Amino acid sequence: MSAPKGERPTVIFVPKGRSKVLTNERSPQMRELVSGRFQVIGVPVSPRSDKVYDQSINRMARYVLFLYDEWYMFQGALRAMRRTPGKMVAWGEGSYCTLAGAMAAKLRGVPAVWDNHGNIIRFATMQGKSRFFKGASLMFERALQRMCDRVVVVSSQDREDYLAMGFPEDKLMVIPTCSDLRQIELRTQDRQQARRSLGIKDEEVVVLFVGRLNYEPNAQAARYIAEELCPRLRAEFPQLRFVVVGSGQQPAPAPEGMSYTGFVEDVFVWLAAADVSVAPLWKGLGILTKVVEALSAGLPTVVTELALPGIPELQDGGNCLVASGKEEFSEQVRRVVRDKGLRARLSANGRELIRAKYSCEVVGAQVEELLVRVGGQGP
Repeated sequence: MSAPKGERPTVIFVPKGRSKVLTNERSPQMRELVSGRFQVIGVPVSPRSDKVYDQSINRMARYVLFLYDEWYMFQGALRAMRRTPGKMVAWGEGSYCTLAGAMAAKLRGVPAVWDNHGNIIRFATMQGKSRFFKGASLMFERALQRMCDRVVVVSSQDREDYLAMGFPEDKLMVIPTCSDLRQIELRTQDRQQARRSLGIKDEEVVVLFVGRLNYEPNAQAARYIAEELCPRLRAEFPQLRFVVVGSGQQPAPAPEGMSYTGFVEDVFVWLAAADVSVAPLWKGLGILTKVVEALSAGLPTVVTELALPGIPELQDGGNCLVASGKEEFSEQVRRVVRDKGLRARLSANGRELIRAKYSCEVVGAQVEELLVRVGGQGP
């Protein structure tokens, strides 16, 4: 479905963010998709929004800051809706931003879309949260979906989870995380220059893991690489170089042949320079963005079974290698390091999967259809 520019709704996007961001992270990617097809008015978060999730700050103070942040976004969304003529749609990223936007939308009679980033009960179970936390979260999300006209989820697994929680089937729509292949191909095409800029020797085979280390599943993955994967495989393949890219405290000392980069401005330099991508995660939810990034860059990728619900088209031996446990994961990395022909096949097939199912062109059309349809309900 498509509509002329003049008939399209204006999108009140919560929260406002930077434009032209080269990343596959969910929120900036959605802002890019929407702003490329609709007029968008962004609603800013409060000046102290980053403090809400800072664990070093007193919990009660963070609760107060959270309420202030919600009020700030709510007022900003109301102002944007009052000043905007014609049809509108409120789009909220994640549950907390959606709450502010959806409350304003209810007051103004504007339809609202909640872009959900992962099932809360699955997340709470993964984190070992209390039964009280799970119950309160369930009540909150059920109330939030009643305020919204559509709930966008990132995978069919999340859709099934929310159906089991009692969400109406006609409100749920799967729109996965996507990749801007044209930009990524431009940024990763000069492999030799990338390797020279990073000081990588010609004979080295770089095995890459990308992820913020303040997220426990990523920290567990980095520990596994440092304590098991790197020492085991380096004994057999001394040319291997394991690199962990991402901000946060190092969860384990780096053995010989492994390094942590910390935060990097441009992760795609490392994606261009690497030979193999690994995602040894056994906890998490939604689509693994790091897997989408690696496949987009044409990197042969080794994943755990955790990646399959979010990206069901992954096929062991076809477009990636899949492992069910740590021993098998090590064997799969050994296999792809040893076999250059396998690496070439996985590279081509992985990139083709992203092109066919997870490119910005494919996913952008889904977003466009949703907003045109929902926007027809507005005043």
